[in-house]
Amino acid sequence: MLKTVLLLLLAYIAYRFIFGFIIPVAKTTRQVRRQFKAAQQDMETQMRAQQQAYQNQQQFSQQREPVQPESRKVSKSDYIDFEEIK
Repeated sequence: MLKTVLLLLLAYIAYRFIFGFIIPVAKTTRQVRRQFKAAQQDMETQMRAQQQAYQNQQQFSQQREPVQPESRKVSKSDYIDFEEIK
């Protein structure tokens, strides 16, 4: 009789452990893995799009003629005279 009660108690504890801890942890782990994989795929997609845009920009800038900056002559009026204070 005592052996049966202990066996039933052990079965109940095992049941509670499996369905209260093991299965929820497994489900949560699976869900977190899916979310990390989805986030990684999103980041890779964004990275590819950014690289593609950068390459297109580089090709466009190479097709244009380079613009030479205007050489501006420096005049005396561009500078401010100052006196040294001691």
